[in-house]
Amino acid sequence: MQRRSEEIRRIAARRTQRVFVVVNAVPLAASTMVFPFTDIPAVPVLGHLTLGVVCGILQCGLFMATAWWHEARSTRLCDCLAVEG
Repeated sequence: MQRRSEEIRRIAARRTQRVFVVVNAVPLAASTMVFPFTDIPAVPVLGHLTLGVVCGILQCGLFMATAWWHEARSTRLCDCLAVEG
């Protein structure tokens, strides 16, 4: 029974890591592939803000949100192990 719960937690931890990497890598890869070769980043959005700056700010916000989610999820998984162990 304990071995099964450890396996479930291991799978949950891997899933958490995969989600963190994918959610952050996809927008970064997309912007890295598109922005250097087009004029899209120079499009003005609001005053002196450009689309490139807005996308950079959004990516930073996305990274902070997913880092917080990953930390909370990992802590929850580790707390379960500490209680049982």
